[in-house]
Amino acid sequence: MNLSALKSPPFRSYVVSLHLALNGFWAQRVIIGWLAWEMTGSAGFVGLVAFLNFFPTLFVSPLFGVFADRIDVRKGSILSYALAGILSALFAGLCIFGSPTPVLLALFSFVTGVITSANHPMRMSLTPRLAPAGDLPSVVAITSLNFNMSRLTGPAIGGILIQTIGAPLAFAVTAVTYAAPVTAIYFMRPRERATPAQAAATGYLNQLAEGWRYALARQHLRAAVIFAGIGALAGRSVLETLPILANGVFGQGPSGLGYMTAAAGAGAAAASVFKAVSRPQTPGEFQPQILAMPVIIPLLVAAFAMIGDFATAVAAVALVGATVTLMSISLQSTVQMEIEDQYRGRVMGLWTTISIGSGAAGAVLMGFLVDLVGVAPAQLMIGLVLAAASILVLLLFRRGLSQPDAR
Repeated sequence: MNLSALKSPPFRSYVVSLHLALNGFWAQRVIIGWLAWEMTGSAGFVGLVAFLNFFPTLFVSPLFGVFADRIDVRKGSILSYALAGILSALFAGLCIFGSPTPVLLALFSFVTGVITSANHPMRMSLTPRLAPAGDLPSVVAITSLNFNMSRLTGPAIGGILIQTIGAPLAFAVTAVTYAAPVTAIYFMRPRERATPAQAAATGYLNQLAEGWRYALARQHLRAAVIFAGIGALAGRSVLETLPILANGVFGQGPSGLGYMTAAAGAGAAAASVFKAVSRPQTPGEFQPQILAMPVIIPLLVAAFAMIGDFATAVAAVALVGATVTLMSISLQSTVQMEIEDQYRGRVMGLWTTISIGSGAAGAVLMGFLVDLVGVAPAQLMIGLVLAAASILVLLLFRRGLSQPDAR
C-alpha cells in the first residue's frame, strides 16, 4: 500500500487530527439539516440552508487561494479551523441556552461555508509540505481516503448523536473536534516552499490572474481541470439528486435514500483504498484509467435510464461514487505534481471551484431536465452529451497528454 507519506511525523499527526475534524464536519451537516427541518418543517428551507453552506465555495475559494500563496499557510490553516470551531461552539451554546431562529441557522450555514471555502486552498497548499516532495502521490491518496472514510462515518455519527443526546449537544460535540487540527498544526513545522511566496505588494488581482494563467497555459493542468469539470458535472448530477432516484423513481422512501447514500460513500471509500494500493503516479503522467474516467462516468449516468430495479440502481450508485472518486484523486495528483509551491494555493483554489461548481451545476441541470422531460431522458441526455464532450477533449489533447508538459 502506498503509505510512504505516513513515515513523516507531521503528516501522520495531521491525518489523525483531520479525521476527527472531518467526522465532525460531516456530522454537523446532518445536524444542521435536522435543525432546519425541526424549526420549520419545510423541505425548501432545508435545501436553502444546504445551498447557503455550499454557495461560497464556488466563488470565494479562488480568492482565498491567493491568500494561501501570500501568507504563512500554517497560520492560515490554524485560523480557519479555529474560527470554524469557535463559531460552532457559539451556535451550540445558542441552541442549548437560547432560542435559535431559522434566520440565524441560515446565517450560520452561510458563514461556515465561507470559512470552509477559505480552508480548502490552504489545506491543499499545506498538506503536500508535511511530507517529502517525492511522497506527493501518497499524500493525495491518503488524504482522499481519509476524506471519503469520514464522509461515510460522519453522517452516521451525527445521526447517532442526535438520537442519543439531542441536536444541541450534538452540535457542541462537533465544535470540539476542530480543536484537533488546530493543536496538531500548531506544533508542526511544514517544509519550506520550493519557491518563495510572492510579495503582497504584487497586487491581489494580478496574482489571481497570474495563477490562472499559469494553470491554463499548461496543457496537463488545463486538461485535468476540464476532465474534472466534466466528470463532476456528470457524476454529481446523480449523486446530488439521489432523493429523486430513491423515492421519485423507485418509491423506497428515506430508507432507500439511506441505502443509496451509503452505497455512494462505500464506492468512494473503495476507490480511495484502490488508489492508495496502486502504483504511484509519476509527474507528467496521465494513466490510461485517468483518461477513461471522464468518458466512463457520463456513460454510467446514461445507463441509469435503463435500470429498472432498486438493487441494480444501488449497485450503479456505488459504481458512480467509486469512479468519480478515482477520477478526482488521480487528477488531483496530476495537478499537485505539476505545480510549483508559489502557485499551489491559487491553482488549487481554481481546482476547488471547478470541481465543486461543476457538481452543483450537474445537480441543478439534472433537476431542471427531470422537470422538463422526465428522469430517464434527462439521465440519457446528460450522459451521452458529456461522454461526447470528453471524447472530443481527448482527441484535441491526445498528443500533448502523452508528452511532458511544455514549460
